[in-house]
Amino acid sequence: MCIVHTWLITGASRGIGRAVAEVVLEAGHRAILTARRPEMLQSLHAQYPDRSLVLPLDVQQRSQAFYVVASAVQAGFSPTVLVNNAGYGLVGALEELTPDSIERQISTNLLGVIWMCQAVLPHLRAHGGGFIFNISSIAGYYGFKGATLYNATKFAVTGLSEALAQEVADFGIYVCNVAPGPYRTDWAGSSLEKAPTLANLDPNSPYYALHALMAERYAQMDGQQPGDPKHIGRVLLNCVEMGWAPKHLILGDEAHQTWDKYAPLRAFPELQFIHHTEEAPVRP
Repeated sequence: MCIVHTWLITGASRGIGRAVAEVVLEAGHRAILTARRPEMLQSLHAQYPDRSLVLPLDVQQRSQAFYVVASAVQAGFSPTVLVNNAGYGLVGALEELTPDSIERQISTNLLGVIWMCQAVLPHLRAHGGGFIFNISSIAGYYGFKGATLYNATKFAVTGLSEALAQEVADFGIYVCNVAPGPYRTDWAGSSLEKAPTLANLDPNSPYYALHALMAERYAQMDGQQPGDPKHIGRVLLNCVEMGWAPKHLILGDEAHQTWDKYAPLRAFPELQFIHHTEEAPVRP
């Protein structure tokens, strides 16, 4: 390894964030480890006390994003790689999601990414380049019923990443939208938020049949996902050590299978172009 990078990882206490942190620290890099519960990071910090820094962070708070970056820089940990990993799933029929849960999902999964990018970009520009890896999902390319809000936030992150990559390319900054399929994290378990009618499997809900299928699926999935989250860490590490990252990374065999299944339809099914001389779509 020629260049030691400093990785700022959000949501580093568990799941993909923890796995990425372990991989990059094992490889000799430095890491700014952030989480809402920083005490969960102390055991990892104890293994690498000279190359890691633990800071509390709730990505929903823009002021905290800037404070964390400023604190890291002051401590001699100026980030050269940002991994926007903090996020979670919100599932259930859109009609039955609570306003508070909708706002939290958008604030964490989308606004948190924006705040962190805004906080880190000046330092990446000053450094002469760097990397931003936004952890989206295969659900950021294809919509799945019952995950409408989650889909919406991940589609937004995908679009943000693609546009931001163009904005900052001249500064030597790579922005990569990372879209994993199912990896063994607690996404389908303790970190998953559900609409009340899904959590309780309310038989009076008009979406009961959908919710029953979803409940069974998530129970079967939790902890049984085929992907090792450290695989994601190794992919991101290799990008950084190569000095290059693509704009999009689809990770895992299942994500690839999903892509192949829906790609012929993903050119927007039922999309029609309406020219200036036309005033109505053609009904199939």
